[in-house]
Order: sequence, then structure tokens, then C-alpha cells
Amino acid sequence: MLDVNQVFKDLAAMVHEQGDTIGSIEQNITSAAYNVEEGAQQLSKASSYQRAYRTKLCCLVVILVVVAAVIALVIYLSVN
Repeated sequence: MLDVNQVFKDLAAMVHEQGDTIGSIEQNITSAAYNVEEGAQQLSKASSYQRAYRTKLCCLVVILVVVAAVIALVIYLSVN
């Protein structure tokens, strides 16, 4: 009878330890879900920043091409 009682106590201790482990796993899953959501928001921001950067870069290239064309036209007209 004492052996059976000891087995049940050991079993209760193991179940209690596993309950703590399961609680820790649940907390990690919740934290991971939050981090994934935060990462998705940051990727969305990065995408919009990248689009804005490309737009500014295209405008800069167009301005440089126009300035180069004007300079080339002025040089061509001054030579002739």
C-alpha cells in the first residue's frame, strides 16, 4: 500500500512538472505569434519605404537626364 501511495505521489509530481512545461510552451507560442504579427507590420512598413525610395530615385534619374540633355544641347548649339 505504501508503494502504491509513493507511485501516485511520483506521478502527481511528474504531472505538475509537465504542467509547468506546458505553460511555458503556451507562453512561448503566444510570444511567437505576437512576434510574427509585429514582423508582418515591419515588413509592410519596409515595403512602403522601399516604394517611396524607388519613386524618389526615378525622379532623380529623370531630373539628371533632363539636366544632361540641356547641357548637351547648350554645348551643341555653342559649337555650331
